[in-house]
Amino acid sequence: MQRSEIRRAIKANNLSMLGVSYVDFTGVARMKPATSGELDTMLGVGIKTSRANFAYSHNDGAVRGASMNISQGDLSIVADPDTFAIPSYTTGVGRFLGDVHEKDGSVSKLCTRSFYRRILERAASRGYRFAVGFEGEFHLVKREEGRVVRADNNYYTHSQEGFNIYQPFITDLVEALRSVNIETIKGHVEGGRGQLEFDIRHHEGIKPADDVVYFKDATKAIARRHGYVASFMPKIGHDWWGSGMHLHMSLVNAAGKNLFDDPRDEKMGLSSTAYRFIGGIIRHLPALSAIAAPMPNSYKRILPGKWNADALVYGAGARGAAVRIPDERGKSARIECRFPDGTMNPYLTMGAILACGLDGIERKLDPGAPLTIDLSYMSDREIRDKGLALMPRSLSEALSELAKDDQLRKAMGEVMFDEYIINKEQEVAQMADKVTQYEVDNLLDLF
Repeated sequence: MQRSEIRRAIKANNLSMLGVSYVDFTGVARMKPATSGELDTMLGVGIKTSRANFAYSHNDGAVRGASMNISQGDLSIVADPDTFAIPSYTTGVGRFLGDVHEKDGSVSKLCTRSFYRRILERAASRGYRFAVGFEGEFHLVKREEGRVVRADNNYYTHSQEGFNIYQPFITDLVEALRSVNIETIKGHVEGGRGQLEFDIRHHEGIKPADDVVYFKDATKAIARRHGYVASFMPKIGHDWWGSGMHLHMSLVNAAGKNLFDDPRDEKMGLSSTAYRFIGGIIRHLPALSAIAAPMPNSYKRILPGKWNADALVYGAGARGAAVRIPDERGKSARIECRFPDGTMNPYLTMGAILACGLDGIERKLDPGAPLTIDLSYMSDREIRDKGLALMPRSLSEALSELAKDDQLRKAMGEVMFDEYIINKEQEVAQMADKVTQYEVDNLLDLF
């Protein structure tokens, strides 16, 4: 949007406040607000925030070993005018998403949104445009006397009755998403017992990552209005369905032609570009997991039999594959990455997946044979005996793989790469000594 258009919108809607948001290494969206009279500052030099804020863990604890600290002054969050929105779920507030800049005005090496933009530009220089849509899963829950309580106890998986129960919430969320320029394809009950899923229209460029930020924000706000907490936590309990953030993606050329489709291919109707892109993802997937599934809790969802990623494989229609190939071809040909979840930083995740896909194309990486069997009830040994590699089983394992991945180090840059790993190592350390109720229930009397 032009600055003059934004001014008119501020005046017409009587906006008193503006906020500019960015997403940090933890995947948390942070916002700096200012009065509407500061529009020129927001769009120009940006709104200041402490550099030390990038050395926070998810619970705002200081990250040990981080290079940022409170002695280093400020960074600036510069608003992107193209992200301007007036959310229907706030009053008198306009919103932007922004890029992180250093004191001298240069783009910061810590800015994940700028990282994604760089990878998009790299793709464009090779004649590729990257299109992404997503399926956002979440649970509606309540807190009662310190306990997390399901929104309902009915197994309304994809049911008509489940939709009837949550129709007021679904309708309100669709309207809220429209107010922040997000187009919804579907909104429905997913796993039942309070789990819902919304499918969001695909777009090219940086918008899909921006949409994830606004989608989560709107979902949480509308849930509060209805008396719920909306949680994108990957696994709330052992008997709860896991919640993912499945990414549907394709490459197109400047003329808009889908470059993943090839009706001459007898195997899956995909082009060599698509196979090589998948090959890049599969090759880097152990490391990518640390970015796309970035919390210790994430690895309680990515297990065989959980409909997410039974192994480092791809397959046609296979919901147990880390990379699924949906049935559609032609202009709708695409791949679906099922390993990401809602705790991810969307800019880091989409940028990292694209970088790995481009690496696969450039090095002509073969993804191997597609998955044609159900691994859901196989043991780890049986899966390995099939010649397949398992997904990482912990964030610690995934971080070890990421630390060895030179392609992602190069793509992210030394500063971002090292700081991200340090940040996530803190997450692992914070969870290391936490004892679960399961352990107490099963070991207390036995030993």
